Amino acid sequence: MSDANQTPLFDLNGVLHSLQSTAVSFVNMQRQNAGSPIHYVQFNLPSQLNALPVQRNFIEQQFLGKAPFSLVELESAFNRIANDSRPRGVILYFRSLAMSLAELQSLRDAILRLKGRGKKIIAFAQDYGLAEYYVASAADEIIIQPSGTLNTVGLLRTQTFLKEGLEEIGLQADSVAISPYKGAADTFTRTEPSDEGKEQINWLLDSQFQQLVSGIAEERSMTHDEVMEMINTAPHLDTDAAEKGYVDAQLNEEGLQGYLETDKILLWEQADGMLPLSMPRDPSQYVAVVRAAGTILPGESQNPPVDLPIPILGGETLGDATLTRQVRNLLKDEKCVAMVLFVDSPGGSASASEAMAAALEEFAKKKPIVVYMHSVAASGGYYISTPADYIIAQPGTITGSIGVIFQKFVTSDLIKKLRFNPYYYQRGDNADILAGTQKFNDEQREKVRSLVERIYDVFVERVAQSRKMKTESVDAISGGRVWTGQQALENGLVDELGGLYEALNKARELAKVPMTTPFGVMRGGGKPLPAQVTEQADPAARLQQIQNRLEAISGTTLMLMPFEIK
Repeated sequence: MSDANQTPLFDLNGVLHSLQSTAVSFVNMQRQNAGSPIHYVQFNLPSQLNALPVQRNFIEQQFLGKAPFSLVELESAFNRIANDSRPRGVILYFRSLAMSLAELQSLRDAILRLKGRGKKIIAFAQDYGLAEYYVASAADEIIIQPSGTLNTVGLLRTQTFLKEGLEEIGLQADSVAISPYKGAADTFTRTEPSDEGKEQINWLLDSQFQQLVSGIAEERSMTHDEVMEMINTAPHLDTDAAEKGYVDAQLNEEGLQGYLETDKILLWEQADGMLPLSMPRDPSQYVAVVRAAGTILPGESQNPPVDLPIPILGGETLGDATLTRQVRNLLKDEKCVAMVLFVDSPGGSASASEAMAAALEEFAKKKPIVVYMHSVAASGGYYISTPADYIIAQPGTITGSIGVIFQKFVTSDLIKKLRFNPYYYQRGDNADILAGTQKFNDEQREKVRSLVERIYDVFVERVAQSRKMKTESVDAISGGRVWTGQQALENGLVDELGGLYEALNKARELAKVPMTTPFGVMRGGGKPLPAQVTEQADPAARLQQIQNRLEAISGTTLMLMPFEIK
């Protein structure tokens, strides 16, 4: 690309290659290892796999180590194994997976694709929880270590409410939501879930649990009742699990060679240099993958090195200035034929969401956009997806939450506890409407509700136009209601269930380019470019400078889903 500040990490025909390797060493390596036998390739899977590759410079590697393995890189490795006649299959060594259901499904889909290309898949673990077992059920065989445990005990989710704790330090939250289902502020304003909150969590858990049960049943040739029996009577000893057919063998890792009748098991790090690999090149056309992840706020995207365990205030942020700049640069790049917008966001600022949606709309006028919804694409995360030509989500993706909330933090009691003595000078009856001096009075609350309803109407209309639905039909499934990807498909909010793999192929199809067209994961913010005419005419597209997150979410309109349930 022409912009040195925004460069794609290319994957040619689904094969990522480290740019640190030189052509000479690559050719020599291939000549030395082309004939070496490989029977099985073992992957020691980490507890978490990033969806997209992570770049770390030399200094970051000294402090943080090598960049973690990603799902895209795993898919590339599987492609290389599938394209080589030597490997019989792979061994997947699980050690506790801490991933969202959508991420588990992306991993499972990659395994099923490799299995479908004729390679044998062996799952191995010391112990299996429900997450590990769900992924392992896609394998041909599940092996457990002797004395291991099958801990497929089901799902448990927890909500934490901070109202009383905040009041102890003199801090209160005041909010106006479009409906009780838009419970983003409940963590701060309630001591327990509302009836609507309970209803929503229960239908999400029902959908997620059913996906786990049906997925296991299908791949393990079990009935629904048999899977429920396995879950409800867990945990199981290794001997019990083997006797009931929940696992296929009990072996230590040292026994794998004898069990598989081979001595040619290589770790992926060893096999990596022995499998054919396409060299990277500058393509004439590519599909851009733009990552839209984190809480949506005005300004630049940020990913703090330390993640605060506090709702909204911790974790990655998606800045409208960064994303709109990326989109405008791609619109100018003739090599970019389409975009996959990789959304992994619970939403956030309404104005920042509008600014990003406006830039994406301009892109969509000339080039196709396919949205892939990863772990969560809700509220503002759904709003920025509306310009897309096509939306794909995993069955376990959390999405929807089409709604609006306005909240502010009241700090007057906190200031008193600190023995501070502010004195306020006010001109204008509502000069304090956004201030933390007091809760909204009745007149102010009515004004805020009018604002929330207006923005909600815009949100619903945007979704209705995008999904080709009547506004009444959108409203019936909105009001802040959160859905899984499976439920979203049934409600018409997404077009297809699948992962990044399917999204890339759909983007190629819409762009009318070959399925071998490479994709590039965009890095950096890109160089500044002027807004398009329609964006300049849109006041919501004016970028604001972010000072800190608390100021950004207090006294402003939010498109934010209820907080993540642990």
